[in-house]
Amino acid sequence: MQKSDPRKVIDWNDVRKHKYGHLSESASQYQEATDILELGHFTWDKYLKETCSVPAPVHCFKQSYTPPSNEFKISMKLEAQDPRNTTSTCIATVVGLTGARLRLRLDGSDNKNDFWRLVDSAEIQPIGNCEKNGGMLQPPLGFRLNASSWPMFLLKTLNGAEMAPIRIFHKEEDNWGLQSAC
Repeated sequence: MQKSDPRKVIDWNDVRKHKYGHLSESASQYQEATDILELGHFTWDKYLKETCSVPAPVHCFKQSYTPPSNEFKISMKLEAQDPRNTTSTCIATVVGLTGARLRLRLDGSDNKNDFWRLVDSAEIQPIGNCEKNGGMLQPPLGFRLNASSWPMFLLKTLNGAEMAPIRIFHKEEDNWGLQSAC
């Protein structure tokens, strides 16, 4: 296969048309475009023009230019809202970290339902927060065991586990510069 030129700019119409089968270019040409994307040769101006899109206004973003620190570690436990049932608070385990983001897995669920949260999300809290506020931890939607085994499962899950300390949780308003929402 011919090596792609890293200075080459992608023609988004060609990529889009090829993706939907309207161009006769070979798969290797499409692969070249994909390779360029993976190398990071992407320009927003060209993308927005080619897709007839407009950028979201700055006031739609709450993030500051400096992300909050992430002191979480793999295998730490915390409480999180079940993203498929937002009225339920569940035990979650940190299974991945990227910048200020946490990849979480609800205990009693499988890896097909992992989800990401920012370290300052209001949807994650230290262990004990739910009980302190009068709530009860729930099994995640799709809990693999019989619901009657939940209390024992919860005990075993938390026994000897590393709980994420309160000090590493951040509040949104502590870290974000702009507070307007769209």
